[in-house]
Amino acid sequence: MVYTSEQKAFLLESYFRNGEKVNGVWKYSIQPCLEEFREAFPEEH
Repeated sequence: MVYTSEQKAFLLESYFRNGEKVNGVWKYSIQPCLEEFREAFPEEH
C-alpha cells in the first residue's frame, strides 16, 4: 500500500503521541497508532 504524505505524517505523529514514559524510559507501541489511523482514514483498511 502506498501512503500519501498526509497519511505518513499522521502515522508518525500518532506513534510519538501514544508513547508512554515508564520508569524513565519512553515506550512506544504501534497498535494504538494503527487504531487511530483506521479511525482517521476508514477507506484505507
